[in-house]
Amino acid sequence: MSCRSWYWSLALLLSLSGCGDADPEPTLEGVWTTDGYGFVVRFEGDTVALHELTTVSCLLFTSGPLEDGSLRAAGLNFRLANDKLLIEDGGTLHITGHRTRLPEVCTRAPAPSNDPVFNFEVFWRTFAEQYALFDLYGVDWQARYERFRARVSDGTTDDELFAILSESLAPLTDGHIGLIGGTRRFQPKAYPADFEAHRAEITNYIFERLLAGPGVTVTAENRMAYQSLDERVGYIFVTRMDQFSPHPTDGAAGNAEAAGRALDEALEALSDKDALIIDVRFNPGGYDAISLALASRFTDVERIGFSKKTRDGDGHTPLRAYRIAPAGPRQFLKPVYLLTSGATASAAENFTLAMSGLPQVTIVGDRTMGAQSDILTRQMPNGWTFWLSPEIYQAPDGEVYERIGVPPDVEVALDAASLVAGSDRILQEALRLARTGG
Repeated sequence: MSCRSWYWSLALLLSLSGCGDADPEPTLEGVWTTDGYGFVVRFEGDTVALHELTTVSCLLFTSGPLEDGSLRAAGLNFRLANDKLLIEDGGTLHITGHRTRLPEVCTRAPAPSNDPVFNFEVFWRTFAEQYALFDLYGVDWQARYERFRARVSDGTTDDELFAILSESLAPLTDGHIGLIGGTRRFQPKAYPADFEAHRAEITNYIFERLLAGPGVTVTAENRMAYQSLDERVGYIFVTRMDQFSPHPTDGAAGNAEAAGRALDEALEALSDKDALIIDVRFNPGGYDAISLALASRFTDVERIGFSKKTRDGDGHTPLRAYRIAPAGPRQFLKPVYLLTSGATASAAENFTLAMSGLPQVTIVGDRTMGAQSDILTRQMPNGWTFWLSPEIYQAPDGEVYERIGVPPDVEVALDAASLVAGSDRILQEALRLARTGG
């Protein structure tokens, strides 16, 4: 989520085998606290409840009945793995948990939901306990507390509280941070100014040139388009890393399969080309599972696509590698030119990370946005929503490109004014390189 949602489900083992005094088979019944992400998970019979946990709050996130180990309404799967809770979504979600007592804060009578002071505390402490990137952005969050807490009282209005919270976030120019309160919305990270100034014209350019025109084939719910640029070079445009499937209930796994099929279709149509240009310059992200599925069509051996770790107290969970391996009926191992810009974000950046480790790939364009972590979405007691980055991603070579973005191999600025006037300089440079073997 990159712009990605938090969904999970549950595997509940209730059967008892053996006889005599044999120990009962372990089940998920009881209370678990996740390693990172700030959840308390409680299993009672055939139901599960997840609460968002801070040191001052325990707020219900979701609950419901279990069906074959799944909370279907949320797309979550729960099971035991080596005496730990494992929460998965069929994609790249991998959250572990350990058995605990029910935290004392979960037994308290809740404060009034409209209490400005309580809402401020929940907001601040969620960031203090779950946000992973303070050091990268050089922000002293405790100092922010001391500065802004004094401005909040029982009489603080909603407008005032929203302004205070927004101001407290301002130095964290992270594309995966935001706050919504009613009709109010705040995000400290903006798209590149040139892009914003010409957003409407760029949207028209995408629909009129990249998703339409002679020889363009659009597939997978308009998420991918491909065409032949000349006898040697093919072009594939990927609009987003989500909703490749026509079925609204398909989650990460179903959409990753649909994305793989769409790319297989494009690669078959362009199989005679000597080089490909893949364009994710305007891709805001989606599912990492889609990013890995697409990258798997460009490798001949198993490789690390990217790795990540999650904020867990004062440390992090163990670094977990996500791999790509050859998939689909064919892999394209000839030169690939990947187009990126400052509007390439989230799962599209993680696709860029995975592709950057492949020997035939050259990245052309601008640095990506620098917002790679999954999004952790939270509700405030008053019903407002905010989100933050709980993870740190690493490229295959171990480098971290959060905040700074993934750099191109061949730098060409996204000149939006020239683009909408008909001169696509990044695409033109990639086409030149593809034709000359550069």
